[in-house]
Amino acid sequence: MKRITTLLVYIFITGLLTSNAQFNFENQIEKKEITKEIIDPTYGITLYEPLNMYLHSDSTRIEEGYAVNGWKEDHYSTGEIVHKGYYIEGQLKVYKNFYPNGNIERNFKAIDSFKSRLTLFYPNGNIKSKVSYSNDFAMEWTDYNENGDISFYEKYNKDKLSHEQKVFYYDSGTIKDELIIDQKKKKTYIYTEYHENGSVKLKGHLKYDMTVYDYVKYGTWHHYDDQGGSHKKDHY
Repeated sequence: MKRITTLLVYIFITGLLTSNAQFNFENQIEKKEITKEIIDPTYGITLYEPLNMYLHSDSTRIEEGYAVNGWKEDHYSTGEIVHKGYYIEGQLKVYKNFYPNGNIERNFKAIDSFKSRLTLFYPNGNIKSKVSYSNDFAMEWTDYNENGDISFYEKYNKDKLSHEQKVFYYDSGTIKDELIIDQKKKKTYIYTEYHENGSVKLKGHLKYDMTVYDYVKYGTWHHYDDQGGSHKKDHY
């Protein structure tokens, strides 16, 4: 019953964080107690994201009637550190969150006035994701599985609409499919899909269509079996 109550209070408070421009963070922590229940299995510890000034979050951490400035630490109800961040007028510029075992859960830092970087970690200490932001847009993103192998990578062009590169990987670490820019001005791409043994499965050209904000096929697309033999062609 205690676990359910804690979770319900957390959900209620999370709603407050995202809906109000200002909140008394200190009092809310005291009411709900920080336990491992705040760690989402997919997204990790997102409790402090509404305070991130570089991602255009508009919430402010207020304590004793004033916006927090300088370094601030929060702890789990069992005593271990959960958060350490540097605040400017109640908003985060640099911070780290931690798992109950002491390992870092995420590390966010500002590079300059416009660029910032986020690194997420698994509880075992391995890197989960690396994200590079321009303002609040994720320009470059890399995901890893828990054993350390890369599972996904993407990088956007400066227009923040089309990609320079986008790659998915098999669990084995080999490339599953990839989108690579061919002619930047024309926004044309080469798309290649692979069998798990590394041989090409499908290959063709795409163009980023600004009228639909998506990639469309053109030209001849080639299909191959897992031995490299061509057995089908499609024309667009």
